[in-house]
Amino acid sequence: MRITMNTTISALAIGTLLAGTATRTAAQQRDDRLVRVDTLESGRIVISNPDAPLTGPQGAPTLIEVLRIGSLDDSCDALGYVTSVTVDGDGRIYVADQQANEIRVFSPDGDCVRTFGRSGEGPGEFGWLAGIAWQPPGHLWAFDAMRHRFTVVDSMGTVLATHRLQLGITGTLPRRLWVDTAGHLHFWFPGFDNIVKYATGPGLDSLALVSEPTIPPDPRMRYTREMGTGDSRIALEFVIPYAPRVQWTVNSAGNIWQASTSAFAIHETTYAGDTLRTIRLDREAPRLDGQERDSIAASAGIPARRLPAHKYALETIRSSPDGWVWVATERGATGAWEVFDERGYYLGRVASPVPIQKQPAPFFGSGMVTGVTLGELDVPYIVQLRIVRGG
Repeated sequence: MRITMNTTISALAIGTLLAGTATRTAAQQRDDRLVRVDTLESGRIVISNPDAPLTGPQGAPTLIEVLRIGSLDDSCDALGYVTSVTVDGDGRIYVADQQANEIRVFSPDGDCVRTFGRSGEGPGEFGWLAGIAWQPPGHLWAFDAMRHRFTVVDSMGTVLATHRLQLGITGTLPRRLWVDTAGHLHFWFPGFDNIVKYATGPGLDSLALVSEPTIPPDPRMRYTREMGTGDSRIALEFVIPYAPRVQWTVNSAGNIWQASTSAFAIHETTYAGDTLRTIRLDREAPRLDGQERDSIAASAGIPARRLPAHKYALETIRSSPDGWVWVATERGATGAWEVFDERGYYLGRVASPVPIQKQPAPFFGSGMVTGVTLGELDVPYIVQLRIVRGG
């Protein structure tokens, strides 16, 4: 595999991203509330939103469940451990089931069309099916975390190409793949902490590489505990609960949205290291205090004073093809997203009719959100939610 490095983004430093002299160029007024749009000397645009929806008479978007796939029997739609979901241009839904090492294909109406893949080492077989992504016009990429290889198939499951990778050691699963609107595949290289952008088509020619956005390690945000039984003890290092970290995703333009969990400021950066936009929401992270603070400290076995003063301002970032940004702020399954439109204007909190699992990551398509929800006995179901814009 050939990798060409253009440039890299250094470890995320929020202070650096927010530094600079702002030249105010525009202020948009809607519903007597002010959205401020500034342009910095670097050319970066900063959109500052008040903590109130600016949707006007149209109202906020809503989500409506329109499809549910899953069952308790032994049929095709009885799902095991779902590691990834994606949707093609015709609305077919592809589900990666790691428990069976199988990809299941469903029609837009939810009917099981076909399955392909199985456990094994041969072409089209998987040791640990850890992620899939649809690449127009007709390529489904599947990543095998055990064999460290990509398999490219068409919608019928015919193997078009196989690419073996040289990866570092990591236990992080599942693996995320992104395809932007230009058809480029983006993949996070675990172990090397890089994100690589590839050309279109079933080949694996790299176009750019960038370091994964991170916050430099802070010894004050780590602690050590001895664990074990009997005479066997081992010292393990842990990260303090609510220590700031970086959340990021690749958007439809092929750029990277990234943010520190400690502040509601999301930055769009390129592979070349340029920051194009910052979207801010005037909202402080919730405080971590009282009984909750004491309980978390006791569970970690550290003094409460070592915990940060605040919880996370945001938990995950997702992006849809229309340029909207979807931000989850709650831990566990997602019950609602804070949504910003393609201009970076805050549209409000959009509730989901069912809790959507953060892993596997929901797929945001054109007008639809496809994700996994858990039913009784934690049985997984694929659900599709239609995005109904206000008005």
